[in-house]
Amino acid sequence: MKPNLKFEEWHAVDRLLIGWLCNTMMVDVRSQLLHCHFAQVLWEVARSLSGASTRAHVMVFKTKLHHTQKNGMKMEEYLSKMKHIADQLAFVGSPVDYDNLMTHTPNSLDHKYNTIVIKLIDQPNLTWVDAQATFLALETRLDQLNQFANPFIQSTMNVANRNEDRDSHFASRDYCGHG
Repeated sequence: MKPNLKFEEWHAVDRLLIGWLCNTMMVDVRSQLLHCHFAQVLWEVARSLSGASTRAHVMVFKTKLHHTQKNGMKMEEYLSKMKHIADQLAFVGSPVDYDNLMTHTPNSLDHKYNTIVIKLIDQPNLTWVDAQATFLALETRLDQLNQFANPFIQSTMNVANRNEDRDSHFASRDYCGHG
């Protein structure tokens, strides 16, 4: 019987592909594919396995996107976290379009951000960078206003404490019969 040179060439290339594919996989994935004797079968089974894992990741990241709250985070940290989740979704094949990102991002902000959220909703062609700049500028302004308010509140509390101390001092003198 005459050897089929085309088949032998194909088989050699197929073995090289299997070796290359296996060497690029993690050991636990590769061990699940040992039964695959052809590169096409190995590729299809690997895609199937990674597809299940990818769908699970998509669910996890979408849940994070929907439920991430700013709470006590600084705005920069919060925006970075939201963008990171969107980037992770894009990485696993389920990119978040800008409208969805801009829907989810302001959802967990408290009422002091409402005026900016309303302003951003009405702006056509607003980029993520522009939205970030607006949120960061508002937070900076709010921090600045709080710094101005805090010394006034602190000085008012100090006056109240001094008056309270003075009143208790005079009360104790009257009680002790001094006076």
